[in-house]
Amino acid sequence: MRLAPIAAAILLSLLPLRAEPGPQYRDAKSQAMGRTGAASSRGAGALFLNPAALGRENRGRLGLSLDLGVNPVLIDYASWAADNSEYLDDLDSLLARIDPVDNKWAPFSQSNILYGNWRGFAFAALSDSRYDLAVGKAVITPVFGIGAFSDLVLTAGRGFSGGKGSRFGVAFKYLYRLRFDRRLVGTTDEAWYKAKEKWEKPYDGWTGNVSKAKVAADIAGTSHGAGINLGVEKDLHPNWTAGLSLLDAPTVMDRQFLRPDLNVGIAYHAGVDWIPDLESEALANFDVQRFMIPGTPWFKQIKAGVALESRMKNRPVSYIALGLNDGYPNFGVRVGYILHLSYLYVAEEAGTYPGQEKLQFHKLALQLEI
Repeated sequence: MRLAPIAAAILLSLLPLRAEPGPQYRDAKSQAMGRTGAASSRGAGALFLNPAALGRENRGRLGLSLDLGVNPVLIDYASWAADNSEYLDDLDSLLARIDPVDNKWAPFSQSNILYGNWRGFAFAALSDSRYDLAVGKAVITPVFGIGAFSDLVLTAGRGFSGGKGSRFGVAFKYLYRLRFDRRLVGTTDEAWYKAKEKWEKPYDGWTGNVSKAKVAADIAGTSHGAGINLGVEKDLHPNWTAGLSLLDAPTVMDRQFLRPDLNVGIAYHAGVDWIPDLESEALANFDVQRFMIPGTPWFKQIKAGVALESRMKNRPVSYIALGLNDGYPNFGVRVGYILHLSYLYVAEEAGTYPGQEKLQFHKLALQLEI
């Protein structure tokens, strides 16, 4: 087990890889802390970041989490669409009335996960999707922009305790992906007619109109594959833990290997005795992530985050967290006992037409955990 991550790294250096990433899902607390957690994961969420953390789990948990994320541009679009609702089933008429947010991308995200863990074992069934929508003009011609990236991930894993504060873990996963690289589509693009047909299909109610933002998923290409996540963890001190994980090491998608991620992190954690009968812990993370693509410079991201988390009778009841993901700020808060409500703010840089743009997301999540 000690040699597994090293052996995987050597193997990956010999394989033909492509730059497409594996599943990018992180639980809400990890995202709030700048997408850190290679040395501080807990529960079934460790399957996606460092499965070695499962080696310290003795109690069982079963949960369901639903989250929805929008950005300010999408809110602008929603207001504009409400004013032009009579044209929602006529794309040509709708484009003729474009005005407020020309050529800006409006992302919409949705994640649903059913998970559980018990004595080192964990499983998760995840649907993690992001859709992009744009309505604007190319020179003087109205155009429609769409994109989709949606993963269905079924994963299960096990963590092991190696003694002296060391832990090891492995997770196996099946991956089904819908993908439509976002782009502006006009009448000379075959995708225009497919998207137009889906967009103009009659829908009733708010749910139906939301599905219009997902139109790219209806014409997206599909692929499937399987892969492995590996991880190790070590307690360096009662208050310090180090972790290393190799994600998608390897993961095969349609007979091609996806880009593996190497994550190295260190975490400081200390008990905070502020309120009787409430167990609180202060947590600070520092992570470095590298995308391993032989033959090209390794891309590096530096991440950091802090959090204050409280538990009652070993059940999480609240946290407040903030972090930096490669310089972009994140923030999150959660409250609840069995039923939890959380808010998450994340900022990132993503490619848009014609260049790069800083995107902001506001996410609300409802989580049931027993």
